[in-house]
Amino acid sequence: MKRRSLLLSAAALPFAGAARANSFPNGPFRIIVPFGAGSATDQGARNVAEGLNRIFGVPAVVENKPGANGAIAAEVAAKAKPDGQTIFVCSNTAAASNVAMMKSLPYDPLKDFEAVTLIGRAPVFLIANPKVEATTAQEFVALCKKQPGKVNFGSGSASTRISGELLKAKAQIDMVHVPYKSTPAALQDTMAGHVQMCFADPVTSLPQVKAGTVRCLGVGSRGRYRLTPDIPTLIEQGVPDFELMTWTGVMLPAGVPPAVSATLREAIVKIISEPAYVERQAQGGSEITPTTPEEMRRIQITEIELYREMMKIAGIEPE
Repeated sequence: MKRRSLLLSAAALPFAGAARANSFPNGPFRIIVPFGAGSATDQGARNVAEGLNRIFGVPAVVENKPGANGAIAAEVAAKAKPDGQTIFVCSNTAAASNVAMMKSLPYDPLKDFEAVTLIGRAPVFLIANPKVEATTAQEFVALCKKQPGKVNFGSGSASTRISGELLKAKAQIDMVHVPYKSTPAALQDTMAGHVQMCFADPVTSLPQVKAGTVRCLGVGSRGRYRLTPDIPTLIEQGVPDFELMTWTGVMLPAGVPPAVSATLREAIVKIISEPAYVERQAQGGSEITPTTPEEMRRIQITEIELYREMMKIAGIEPE
């Protein structure tokens, strides 16, 4: 035990030294999350908070600010003091796709934020209420064609909204969209039967799939997802070119001193690379994918263009 304690102390020394050199942190971390408790983004944020508390020895408080597809939380985070102690843990919705899906935003995810790293990535899952008379995506599409405009789908983010609209366009079916403030809320109403279907990330939905409270009818990846190889893709079930991933990342308000950004990124990558964390996320269906700030920024820009193209395909006008 003594040797293990010494090793842990030694591992933390680089962060402690950097913190002293930069007088960082000089108070608690504020971690802003654009979705409600229980979402994949929230779960990632709470793991980051626990790790920062462990490494720096100061509190790390998670603040959930759902609504407006993450724009409410993003605006708060963008206007925060750029001292490295306000951290935005967000999904691709607030970090990229909102630019394509909304006519105007109170923030600019490229100009108002500095990218730090991605912390998780997964495809969208097509989730249905167990009472729906379909056990595959093919059967679900056939059901929708028999009952045009009678099937509802819920969404709690831009990714899950565009997923439903893309399914409508690719499979040539008519469904009614029901918006929610978060993916867990949409999933909850799918379980209750208030909506027949929703798209969700596996971190949020897989526990319910395993419990049998919902069915997963297909996965939105090009090939079978490594963490759920038994679930067929939508593409192999006849929905052409349906590929859509969700991701969670960390950003900081623009203007954070480079030394502070580097110290934070090093700490966060260490946290998400710990074997226990990687295994816990894998059990929930999320792959850990640390990136450089430059790589994350390229992913943001690519996704903005991707969503613009998908909105054209789905026939959606920015809101």
